[in-house]
Amino acid sequence: MKRIHINASQSYDVIIEEHALSRITDYILPLKGPCPVIIVSDDNVASHYMDTVSAQLTEKGYTVHQYVFPHGEEEKNAHRLIDLVEFMASKSLTRKDLLIALGGGVVGDMAGFAAATYLRGIDYIQIPTSLLSAVDSSVGGKTAVNLEAGKNLWGAFKQPILVLCDPTTLNTLPREEWINGCGEVIKYGFLNVPGLLTQLEHKPLVDHPDTVSDIIARCVQAKADIVEQDERETGVRALLNLGHTFGHGIEKATHFETPHGNAVAIGMMLMAKGAVFMDGADPDMVAKLQTLLEAHYLPTTTKVTKAEILDAAKHDKKSQGSTIKIVVPVSYGHAKLKVVTHEELANYL
Repeated sequence: MKRIHINASQSYDVIIEEHALSRITDYILPLKGPCPVIIVSDDNVASHYMDTVSAQLTEKGYTVHQYVFPHGEEEKNAHRLIDLVEFMASKSLTRKDLLIALGGGVVGDMAGFAAATYLRGIDYIQIPTSLLSAVDSSVGGKTAVNLEAGKNLWGAFKQPILVLCDPTTLNTLPREEWINGCGEVIKYGFLNVPGLLTQLEHKPLVDHPDTVSDIIARCVQAKADIVEQDERETGVRALLNLGHTFGHGIEKATHFETPHGNAVAIGMMLMAKGAVFMDGADPDMVAKLQTLLEAHYLPTTTKVTKAEILDAAKHDKKSQGSTIKIVVPVSYGHAKLKVVTHEELANYL
């Protein structure tokens, strides 16, 4: 078992342990005694794990309700969020009760945002079941849904009271979801964790899933270190958006047919090439990044147009008036924050 403590406005532990899902109440009971609880999941994940989680909670005296919605990024929208909150109200959930997010990033974002706003805030727990959510979205308290204008534009900061990651749940993931998660894993390697890149070079995660517990722990620790410095993303936390400015534009333009981790991989590649042109970065960095992305079967190019990507950037959360804060890779394993005009951003493409 690996336990990583997050010091934030709501301090909590991230527990990474194989087969933890089979004894979930060992971790929940010390934090929250028997009460009404709503488990939020999608139809893919619920078919695998909902019965296991529900039965354990019921046995210990919790009153369990289930909210299951169709899988997919397109479900992370305002209509689905409101439906979830209405369901919570219909079950008379109070401020003393609990929400559990059982699933990947879409489930975690949806449940977290509902927990942040229902009755002005109730407790929730993240149980990530995808690689991407395990290494990134379940930790740090950023929650949001997508709007027509762009990705993650309506949200709130809300820390969970626990993140319980059982790496054995990743065994049910299709191969493409392992690949998708690797986009976020490689991102962490550029946030002053170059040793992670070396590890991935020698043992690409897609082909060496036995290393996943260690990889998750390294990524979570890297995120914890950043979140503890800047919980509300007023400074250094923006580094976690490496590859996201262009990546979000690719997601939107393809109507989310390009999944998030793949889009982030392409976004990192585009920004790395732009950094060579605009900031004099070492071209060898680009070659090494491309090799690493390809070793994880991630895409490095897109047919989305420059105009579509730049249009999406105007709605980016890091955009302020005529400028936008971007994350620029400066060398292999390192990145920096930079404020540019939208006209200058075009030159990075």
